[in-house]
Amino acid sequence: MLRRAYELLLLMFSILLSSTSAAALARLADVPPAALVVPGVIFAFTLLRRPGGEPVREQIGSAVLFSVTAGTSVWLGSQMPPHPVIGAVVFVALMTASVWTRRFGAMATRLGAMVPLALLASLFTTGGAEQVPWWPRCGWAALVGLLAFCWVHVLRRAGQRLLRLPRPEPRAAASRRQRARRGPSVSTRMAAQTGLSLAVAFTAGHLLFGEHWQWTVLSALVVNLGTIGRGDLTLKGLERGAGAVLGTLFATGLTVLLHPHGSASVVLICVVLAAALLVRQNSYAGYAACITTTMSLLYGYYGESAEQLLLIRLQALMVGAVLAVAVGWLLLPVRAGDVVRGRIAAALAGLAAVLDAHRKGSDTVAPLRGFEAAVREVHGSARSLWLHRRALHLMGRRRATPHRTAPVEALVNCLEPLRALTAAPGNLPGAAATAANVAVIRRSLAAPEGPSPDLRPPSPEPPLAALDAALERLAEALPALR
Repeated sequence: MLRRAYELLLLMFSILLSSTSAAALARLADVPPAALVVPGVIFAFTLLRRPGGEPVREQIGSAVLFSVTAGTSVWLGSQMPPHPVIGAVVFVALMTASVWTRRFGAMATRLGAMVPLALLASLFTTGGAEQVPWWPRCGWAALVGLLAFCWVHVLRRAGQRLLRLPRPEPRAAASRRQRARRGPSVSTRMAAQTGLSLAVAFTAGHLLFGEHWQWTVLSALVVNLGTIGRGDLTLKGLERGAGAVLGTLFATGLTVLLHPHGSASVVLICVVLAAALLVRQNSYAGYAACITTTMSLLYGYYGESAEQLLLIRLQALMVGAVLAVAVGWLLLPVRAGDVVRGRIAAALAGLAAVLDAHRKGSDTVAPLRGFEAAVREVHGSARSLWLHRRALHLMGRRRATPHRTAPVEALVNCLEPLRALTAAPGNLPGAAATAANVAVIRRSLAAPEGPSPDLRPPSPEPPLAALDAALERLAEALPALR
């Protein structure tokens, strides 16, 4: 409950400070307030999706990259109506590059993730943005993005210190040798899918829906980004479709009943964004509904009628979701097992760091938090696999071989023994053998077609014995991911 209250207050104050500073800059630049306030609200909300915790040098790089992309996105939004082809090419190229950079490790992944967060503003601001020269409007928008980044970072750090919350650990790096079976790497496959799905969505949006093409592109983008394999892509497409229907109907009802205008629209948008933050962890369909509601309210803020565009918006959202799912299944498809295998390898790197710190007598709090975060990420990435396992159970079908969720369960079972180990004194007999077993499993994950790993005998010490048993179950379950 305390965590939810902290996140809600963080959202409210981040949006308030970001929009206030954007309004002050709009007066200084002598431009309409909405030209900078609306992007400021979007920047603050999207930045809150990042957990933070990166090193200071990386945070500086993220701030600079986000600021530059923020300025580009606002100017790009104003150029898309008169120059749709050029705007689409630039948008698709930037999004594709941000996904492709994942192949270069965790830091490149986190830096690349700043591009979509800022570039989303170009889709939200095309409805009311007039064609403007790239300078100085681009510079003012970049400053708004930089201020939003600073506000979110400062408020998050202040809240963590005030409430004594643990500082989140940055995502562990996956093995660069990881491949999706044969051929291109997982990141290359996802980049190709992102590029093609967005290109097709731009084309279909302009041909089928004219000036309302943004809904098709936004739907394809939301479905495509962050998916893990074909099953997760299909599941996310269905949830996106359901959320789109609910969000559009809800926004239309709000517009008909409340008739929000001006400041009332901005307040209502902030309330809906707060609701999106609260439901994001538990219901993607609810989160998609809130985002669709926000976009509907934004276009209503620019003067579009929600009642008259209800059917067009629903059709455009459905088309975008279907296109993203179709491209993900037909073009260089990625199996969920390939992504899970890579994230298990990243989690085991965190486990090795905990064992190394414990053996040296160093502080294990930060490495243990990093491993726990990596395990949660692995568990979340197997969402479609859990659903498949549940469906098999309901149909009464039994498998002779372990299900693809078995390695995930084995990794989760490493948590409690590792916590007990960090509470015990260091230099336990057999600790080196446990670390060697972790290294053997990591090498096996990097070469999935090789034989099952041969582990050393378990340690007799109680904390290590339980951890070795969990690692042995993990090694036995690895063939399920082939």
